[in-house]
Amino acid sequence: MGALATALITVTASTAFASTDSQVGIANNMYPAAKDMKGAIESGGSFTPFTANGASQIGGFWNKPTIDTSTMRGITSGSLRQQLKGTGPYTTCDPSTSDNCVDGPLHIDAFLSADETNADAVIPTADGGTCTASGSVECNGAVLSKHPVAIGHLAIYSCSGSWAGAAHGDDPSNAGTPPLAAGADADGSGNGKAQSPRCDASPVSGGAPTTIPGVVSWLATSGHRIAVADPASAPFGAASKQALIQNGFTWTTSGAGQNVFTGSACDSAGTACKVRLESGISQVRGAVTANAGGNTQLGLVAKSNVMHVSWTSSSLNGTTGDDPNTWTDVDSSAYSDYGDIEQYGVALTGGKSGAADAWTNLFTTTWDTDSTIQTTLASYGY
Repeated sequence: MGALATALITVTASTAFASTDSQVGIANNMYPAAKDMKGAIESGGSFTPFTANGASQIGGFWNKPTIDTSTMRGITSGSLRQQLKGTGPYTTCDPSTSDNCVDGPLHIDAFLSADETNADAVIPTADGGTCTASGSVECNGAVLSKHPVAIGHLAIYSCSGSWAGAAHGDDPSNAGTPPLAAGADADGSGNGKAQSPRCDASPVSGGAPTTIPGVVSWLATSGHRIAVADPASAPFGAASKQALIQNGFTWTTSGAGQNVFTGSACDSAGTACKVRLESGISQVRGAVTANAGGNTQLGLVAKSNVMHVSWTSSSLNGTTGDDPNTWTDVDSSAYSDYGDIEQYGVALTGGKSGAADAWTNLFTTTWDTDSTIQTTLASYGY
């Protein structure tokens, strides 16, 4: 079937059959991709049109009516259970005093999570999940709906010469404001914006390694270190740890030979620190661009953190494109003992009429075969 015919069918389906109202929460790292494919989601699930906020709602900011009336919004992935508890958006509360509610109950009908653990956390233990608050909205995940919605990929990341130092290049996330001096910002982005491509660090001498075996060999040199997400809480971190170990790195977290440290403890450890653990995958990139401790030259980032990135200021203007710094896709065979970095969707019962069934149908019958969804995910690094 031709592309035009397929497109016409998609448009027709969305117009003729969309009928189910729904609210959806999306892990922040996946929100930009989901926003771009919301038409395909509407069509595949027979939903009424979603409204999407202009940017991800960092930290799980829920729709205070005067600020955000979108029905598709970003949420910090690990906060889903808290959002579903009685003190969360299901409670009738005063929107003039809280950003976590509307003037009446807010039903979340589905969640696109950053990992399987977060999906399991809202599925009752009786259904194979880990949620124990029997009968509460906190445990309203539908086990039959649970489905992998994206496969994450790792990338080896470092600063490039074009974006290193205070004098190099315009900063698309800083609009017309001159770049700050190196080290002047708190978050290590070069200008106070978390997703700035600016680097306070210098490029890796001789070029960054482009394979995990190359990274392991590179780490053997005194003073070389890499930033990864904490494997105890982040799937991308667990895959990163496996990639290093599987390719010959000795991962030691205590004793005289300790070479893995958390955050600033790595900086204090000096050359003993080979791996700097960050709290999450989003912080890894910042550790590299900030040149944390003087020499965190590499990071194992999520490919979705560096592909199709929206470089924005607080006024939501800027440009969109791949991170201009140096990064190389990691072949998944490098962490084959870990397996795919799967992100999951789960439908939540007790919300809008028919919404849970619509999401279940979308996840289990349409998601993997819809060309728009799959093409969009690939363009965002999944």
